[in-house]
Amino acid sequence: MMKNVIEQPTSENILSGKKMVGDIVDLILADDDTADALTQITSHDYYTYTHSVNVGMYGVLLAKAALGDQADHDMGELGAGFFLHDIGKCEVPPSIINKPGRLTEEEWELMRMHPTTGERILRNTGHLTAECGHIVMQHHEREDGSGYPHGLSRYRIHLYAHICALADVYDALTATRPYKKKLTTFEALRVMRDEMISHYNRELFEKFVLLFS
Repeated sequence: MMKNVIEQPTSENILSGKKMVGDIVDLILADDDTADALTQITSHDYYTYTHSVNVGMYGVLLAKAALGDQADHDMGELGAGFFLHDIGKCEVPPSIINKPGRLTEEEWELMRMHPTTGERILRNTGHLTAECGHIVMQHHEREDGSGYPHGLSRYRIHLYAHICALADVYDALTATRPYKKKLTTFEALRVMRDEMISHYNRELFEKFVLLFS
């Protein structure tokens, strides 16, 4: 499903993906044992498309922990936003996404465009909900203002994007990539706490750590 959405982000493929995401979200919310099993399965290996699935799963789990039973959150659309957070990368060449060395300034500028590209794709296909918009546009913004594309900080970043940012970075740290080694869960959470904590909402980070306890 994610392969189809990223390679061909048409309205039909996005709608099909969102329906499947809704089923997965319902499963995660209803069954803690299944959620635990999914955590183990999806952290076993990495390739390009599983990142979106992993972030979607971790994002829904953290949203469940952070939002509880609050009725004013559409968990289906939230899940869709988490799963589709990197849809803008469909216009970034794979050679850049998987480059083993440091990106050039031109390559980095292209990479930094994927949030705005993702928002444009969702808008053009009729799937730009408030939830998806916040997540796709802001998941690389950081609490200390060091993120992109707009350098937002703290309360200017939507809660949904804060949730996605934690899931996104955790999965990146624990994935095997051409340019870095894979970290264990403990190592990744330690790095996030010791080296990146100024990037994230601390209360959400504490809830995220508890997902793995």
